Amino acid sequence: MTLKTLAAPGNVSPSGQPRSTGSTSRPDAPHAPRRPRERTVHGESVVTGYRWLRDPFDPRTISHAEAENAYTARRTAGLERLRAVLTREVLPRRSGTAAAVPVLHDGWWYIERPAEGTIELSRMHELDVDGGIGTAPAAAEASSPREQSVLTNHRGVVGVTLSLRQDRLVRADATPNGCDLTVFDLPGGEILDRAVHGAGPESFLSTDSRWLLYTRLDDIGRSHQLRAHRIGEAGAEDVLLLEEPDQWASVEISRSRDASTLVVRSTAPRTATTWMLSLDNPTAPPRRVTTGRGRSRCQVEHAGDRLLVIPQDPAARMLLGEAALDWTGDPSEITAVLEANQGESTGSLVAESAEAFAGFVALQVRADGLPGVRVIPRRTDGSLDARAVRRLGHGGPLDAVRLDVNPSWTQTSLRYRLESLITPFTVARIDVVTGETTVLHQDEMPGHAPERYREQRVWAASPDGTRIPISLLSRRDVPADGTAPGLLYGEGAFGVSLDPSVDPAALALADRGLVVAIAHVRGGGEMGSTWHRAGRHLAKATSFDDFVAAGNHLVSTGLVSPERLGAAGIGAGGLLVAASTNLAPGLFRAVVAGAPQADPLESLLDPEVMLTLEEWMEWGDPAGDEAAYRCLRDYSPAENIRAEEYPAVYAWTARDGTDVPFGEAAVWISQLRATVTSDPEARPVLLRCLADLQDGGVGVQVEAMAWLLDQLGASVADG
Repeated sequence: MTLKTLAAPGNVSPSGQPRSTGSTSRPDAPHAPRRPRERTVHGESVVTGYRWLRDPFDPRTISHAEAENAYTARRTAGLERLRAVLTREVLPRRSGTAAAVPVLHDGWWYIERPAEGTIELSRMHELDVDGGIGTAPAAAEASSPREQSVLTNHRGVVGVTLSLRQDRLVRADATPNGCDLTVFDLPGGEILDRAVHGAGPESFLSTDSRWLLYTRLDDIGRSHQLRAHRIGEAGAEDVLLLEEPDQWASVEISRSRDASTLVVRSTAPRTATTWMLSLDNPTAPPRRVTTGRGRSRCQVEHAGDRLLVIPQDPAARMLLGEAALDWTGDPSEITAVLEANQGESTGSLVAESAEAFAGFVALQVRADGLPGVRVIPRRTDGSLDARAVRRLGHGGPLDAVRLDVNPSWTQTSLRYRLESLITPFTVARIDVVTGETTVLHQDEMPGHAPERYREQRVWAASPDGTRIPISLLSRRDVPADGTAPGLLYGEGAFGVSLDPSVDPAALALADRGLVVAIAHVRGGGEMGSTWHRAGRHLAKATSFDDFVAAGNHLVSTGLVSPERLGAAGIGAGGLLVAASTNLAPGLFRAVVAGAPQADPLESLLDPEVMLTLEEWMEWGDPAGDEAAYRCLRDYSPAENIRAEEYPAVYAWTARDGTDVPFGEAAVWISQLRATVTSDPEARPVLLRCLADLQDGGVGVQVEAMAWLLDQLGASVADG
């Protein structure tokens, strides 16, 4: 069997389904026996049959997983050559920079380099750089003799902080019980203190470098205290500055860019509180600035001579406001700086964060679902000139722009990162005064030709009228005449945003004529926190409505053939795909679900499954909340399969290395085989079981790609 015969007209049925090109004798799928078990919750009794598969270490489960792997291997045996081709196409395109672009911070250039599986950090004074002040050192693979070593082994390090004078460094090393903080002298590297344990990753030194301010973790890993540690003394002597008793809230800290103030935030699902603490007086009680609930919440940033305020009310017209340094939270004392429609033509605009500099403010936003940056210059009196706001971007329809590392209060240029579905990761710098832009770095991708592809944004209408953004990637020569194969991908949970970036796997699919679509459904964060809340907990079903609406839009507009649309998702995206398939079994020809949350109700009811506070907030507590139970019961993929024709299914899971219990995929697959009416020859239901993701994570994803292309009759690359 050759790649060309897989997609030749004679081997594809009129419905777009590849005809069998192998043996006519197919093995039977593994049969998991039903072992009935009654579940009674909130007065409702349900008999489940496959709960025994949820124990990954039960010998019966292991034996069944081996049978699943053998069956999947036999059903995909004809795809070895395609897998090899895909592997050659995908892996060589993954190429990052050998060394990060150096960062200038108050007279020192800081340089990161990869080194034997870790990262080394060094620095060079700007007076020692060839070319003099203002010239960046070359990011060579080898360090220069004029460099000072700052951090030689980055493995396990989750936080690094410099003192104001850059003569001390704090390193946070992750442990199972929080971070160990070590204070070093620079440049010699002498250890000055290692008394703090069980800390959060962020820590900051006082102005005089005598005190270390850090957050303390409780027994469930929540940052619940702010403490001050005197360098050189025992940890037992630390000063407790603040404690957050709300178990749903966590404490975060940051340092203002002018290095004068520690900003302390406590955030919970419905509340947000901010304090300010002068780093000149690090053991004083922090000053409470705001305490907000619901729509009155706001985000506060220190901007030198004033405070910047970002309202969290989705109905607020104000994107950014300012208040006096002694502001105590009265909304009437906020002066609007930037309105929601100011300088914007259409669509949704949400402010995420603000970064203040002596001469300007950089606002990280989301506009029409894309990350963007707005630069607002400051007048000579420090006020912000919103009439001169500047949007960053390079003109692409799906440019995703984010702020990069910008450590200096007095800098007059701004570094940012940009990428899209066809633009490789780029680091650029803009002169805030002149507007001149300089590209500092762009990832190399051998063989990548952006001009071959088209990227665009389209919008689907969900049943409740909400417009759902979809990002599209295709070859430029693919017609919108209803014949093209397509893949719809999504996630829609935890406020995660699937922002555009170059994905070698997506390019390989596009090379074979697929229209690759990303549905930015509710539950994600693409349109801000309101978008997340509209697709979580009791509102989770909107995510599935949105995904189905996106698929219908691709078909109804002729972008994709109705017989050749596939779907894919991983983790929460696997839940999205599986639940959407139950909602509209005839919409997709084939689906791929990686480590799918396909049996979420049972996992949330299982006391042996360790869950985080974030997961409880996302899905709800079905044992303690009847409304959450009934909501989950109504959309749990494994419990809502119809006796109808379903798409072909390829699922993969792993015993270790994923956040999703191993058995969720096994239960779902077994229930699918027992319920659906599809022809198992034409639409097989497959499960690949890995010991862990390190055991074959890349290989299983390539196998899934090959299988999907085969199912859609699109296995040959063009051009």
